[in-house]
Amino acid sequence: MPRLFVYPKKGDIIRFPLKKKKISIGRSADNDIYIPDPFCSGYHVFIYTIESGYAIRDNSSKNGTFLNGKKIQAETRINKGDEILIGSTRIFFDKEISTNVEVMDDPSSSVNVNTIVNVKEILKKTDIETTIKAATATPFDLERIKSENKAYSILSKVSQALILHKPLTELLEYIMDLISEHLPMDRGILMLKEGNPPQLIPKVVRINNDRLMGQKIQVSKSIVDMAMDKHSSILTSDAQADTRFRAMDSIIKSNIHSAMCIPLWNNKEIIGIIYSDRIMSLERFSDEDLRLLTLLSNLAAVKIENAELIEKAIEQEKMEKELALASQIQKDFLPKENPSCDNFEIAGSNIPCYQVGGDYYDFIDIDPCRLGIVIADVSGKGVSASLLMASLRAALHSELHPLYKLEEMAGKLNNFVHRSSAPNNFITFFFCELNRKNGEMRFINAGHNPPLILKKNEKIERLESSGLCLGMFPLSTYEINAMTIEPGDMALLFTDGITESRNKKNEEFSEERLISLIKKKPKLSAQKLLDKIHDEVRQFTSGTDQMDDMTLVVIKRVS
Repeated sequence: MPRLFVYPKKGDIIRFPLKKKKISIGRSADNDIYIPDPFCSGYHVFIYTIESGYAIRDNSSKNGTFLNGKKIQAETRINKGDEILIGSTRIFFDKEISTNVEVMDDPSSSVNVNTIVNVKEILKKTDIETTIKAATATPFDLERIKSENKAYSILSKVSQALILHKPLTELLEYIMDLISEHLPMDRGILMLKEGNPPQLIPKVVRINNDRLMGQKIQVSKSIVDMAMDKHSSILTSDAQADTRFRAMDSIIKSNIHSAMCIPLWNNKEIIGIIYSDRIMSLERFSDEDLRLLTLLSNLAAVKIENAELIEKAIEQEKMEKELALASQIQKDFLPKENPSCDNFEIAGSNIPCYQVGGDYYDFIDIDPCRLGIVIADVSGKGVSASLLMASLRAALHSELHPLYKLEEMAGKLNNFVHRSSAPNNFITFFFCELNRKNGEMRFINAGHNPPLILKKNEKIERLESSGLCLGMFPLSTYEINAMTIEPGDMALLFTDGITESRNKKNEEFSEERLISLIKKKPKLSAQKLLDKIHDEVRQFTSGTDQMDDMTLVVIKRVS
């Protein structure tokens, strides 16, 4: 049985076996996993079983959920060893990790260090040029020549080694290998900023001395903060003998003789730090070591940024292909043609806001005399809404048959949506059973925009709600209503993407404009009227982006 390993910023690790098919994680005490994290929402995220394993879905949280450093936007499959970041809480799926890195608060309010140099000063063009031109220096600078040539040689080797693209996780390991090879250290840590709010997360830990294996690495928070806040490279040397560090338990207790903390600066922002220290080795880091590690860290930071951009581009391309496929699948779910009826003209259309959407309409034959017509709107937009829409469609089709009972079907759909979705997800749903011969309509309206009935005398009637939206509460009941579409009457079913479309002045298209339009064009065929409504909405919103899915169904009785 897989387990979740929860590592709060403070407190003990939580080991949680996944016995249930769906668990909730958040700051509210009634979650399956309670996280008292100020940056965690009440019901932050859900983890549940899917056909191929387990998946995670953010529950519209305030600060988002990060999987392996990337913010998730929809249902995402999780694999063994994946890292989930919620606020400042780290969660690993079915893998326990080493917790031997701790950023400790120092009792002193400030830190004195041997050397502090602004990163930009070290990375100045003049410094790089000095390195390259070191061989032309005067004979009296022999030691400096050796040092500059060594730095240039190492930078060249590392630059060449980092030319080829590697996946980010592999790249981070490789960077620490290269740094350890050219700058001997007892221990090294590469940490990257992740999450919201951003926090430093250890990504690679190197222990190069066997005698230090298993010991907790205590990194001074004061030194880390100084490196980050001042954009500076920090060097502490011979801390044991330096009276300035006697108050700093995190250094003295760890027997640190020398340490460096370098911000990972990619020429635009700090994305993390590299920390290294010497404990067993009595040789101290020098100012030249600090400069070299800063130059290497800058190379690493730029390469990390490039790797992230490449992975984002690959992920974006993959997502676009998957969305194109999902869009085609969703189109296949919608009616391929309008139904043919002797006494009626019926037309429908759907225009999603994104490639996929949460609006749905359908025409379903119940028997030769009765036609089921449905229009629905899933809360939210995009992939998550489209998945819930697809589930609703499947459930609806499974319930409809010649002997079905409308009120029972509505109750079953409500309970299905309630079980299958997050607490803040629901569906507005209108379903009518149209008698093709006499025009009688039996219907339920679960919180949907009331369809409009335009009578032949131009009087407007509305088919008001007869129950709550699907999925809001379990065991909801729905009242069945009935009316008859007489010859010359017309019914208009729509989602709020039509009436709530806005123009540049932030004015809504509105139900009043929609009613005015259909009253002016009562003789148009169902298809031409549908096209006319879309044209009017496009003209009204010209110059603005579509803000919601738009779905229409027009039903006209011609005889």
